[in-house]
Amino acid sequence: MARYPNGQPIRIPITVRDVNGALADATALGLVVQKPDATQTSYTPTHDSTGNYHQDIPASPDLAQNGHYLWVATATGTNAGVSTGTFDVYDPFEIKVLPLQDAKDTVNIPLTTSTYDAELQNMVDTVTSAIESLTGGPAVTRTFTERCRLLGNNTSFAVRKRPLVSVTSITDISSGQTMTLTDLDVDTSLGLIQRKRGLPFYGWGPWYSIVYTAGWGTSVPAAFNLSARLIVNHLWQTSRGPGQPPAPALEEVLLPGMSYAIPNRAIEILRGTDPASGLPYLQEAYV
Repeated sequence: MARYPNGQPIRIPITVRDVNGALADATALGLVVQKPDATQTSYTPTHDSTGNYHQDIPASPDLAQNGHYLWVATATGTNAGVSTGTFDVYDPFEIKVLPLQDAKDTVNIPLTTSTYDAELQNMVDTVTSAIESLTGGPAVTRTFTERCRLLGNNTSFAVRKRPLVSVTSITDISSGQTMTLTDLDVDTSLGLIQRKRGLPFYGWGPWYSIVYTAGWGTSVPAAFNLSARLIVNHLWQTSRGPGQPPAPALEEVLLPGMSYAIPNRAIEILRGTDPASGLPYLQEAYV
């Protein structure tokens, strides 16, 4: 599925064929694009040649929303039929552990060649979430809001993202009361939030809304970039990319559930520690 940064206009190509599969013109052709909020916009595609049409979608206001778009092209009259498609619009400031140009360099594709950009971009977008899943937190520190339940006789919370950097607020959902943060004792690696001397959190509970920051700093760790290069190169080779030699018979030790999407050498790169915090990059489940 194609992904486009917000602010970029896109072109949707449409083909019409007769019952025998040959390119043919329709009596009329209409296109409807449904936005992420389910509102729809109708267009009349431009005719290019026999059976070939296109529709240019302007970035503003038609593609202003980030999210999933669906389109339906309906040919009526002669050679009637329906074709469909989807695409995503994403935030151009979305964090990536590997820029597209680095991915192209990794698989030896010239930067001036754009033929495989969409395929590589999909790999780049996927590998970012894969590495963040392995390490347990975002590559670059950002803010999260989580609904958490008090644990251990009302003495601790466990947030999902690591490493935990700081706690912004803790709010009792039942009463709306904001808890004091002056005596917190935070375990950055495990994501545990406690009070000093083992004191409990006083509130109605048991559910609280916690706003906190987590991540590996203000820049992507070098180990993440190298690991991402190894993963993208592995995915490219195993997909038999044009101009690439057949993938060698690599002897990989596979982690449970990882299959061949993430090679073991990429995991080894992530076994290091963050030089700033001294914390291991990998979650304990993968160490």
